Amino acid sequence: MSVESSGVVRVARQVLSTIVINTALQIPGVAHMAQSADPWSRLLGREVPSQGVSLSVKDNTVSTDLYIVVETGVNIVEVGTAVQEEIAAAIEEMIGMQVREVNVYIQDVA
Repeated sequence: MSVESSGVVRVARQVLSTIVINTALQIPGVAHMAQSADPWSRLLGREVPSQGVSLSVKDNTVSTDLYIVVETGVNIVEVGTAVQEEIAAAIEEMIGMQVREVNVYIQDVA
């Protein structure tokens, strides 16, 4: 049985955000997403998006900025690298889009 294309499949930006957030929260060492109410981020010139995720989609390629809080006592660089790798893999596997970059900003330690 062959199936011919009957239209397009479009993935809402919120779906991408949900994948990014859920994947990040599963990484050991990630406490939670950073909140936009943090007054320091505004003073430092980098305002945190409302859910801690900013996405850019061009053609079939995704770039994301992710703002997280890590747990006390973890190796921050290792956690950040794990977040980058897992998010890129999740987007590529679940949606089939290419990932240009995953920028991880550690906002605090909990």
